[in-house]
Amino acid sequence: MGEKDNKEEFSVNEFSAIVKKAYDRGKSDDGMTVQKLLVDLKHDLLKLKVQ
Repeated sequence: MGEKDNKEEFSVNEFSAIVKKAYDRGKSDDGMTVQKLLVDLKHDLLKLKVQ
C-alpha cells in the first residue's frame, strides 16, 4: 500500500514540475506561442500518464 502512495506522490511532484517548466518557458521565451506551449505541455503530460 505504501508503494502506491509513493507513486501517487511522485506523480503529483512530476505534474507540478511539468507545469512549472511550461510556465517558466512561457515567461522567458519571447518566441513561444500559446499553441506551441500547449502542445509541449500536452506531450509532457502524456509522458507522465504512460509512466
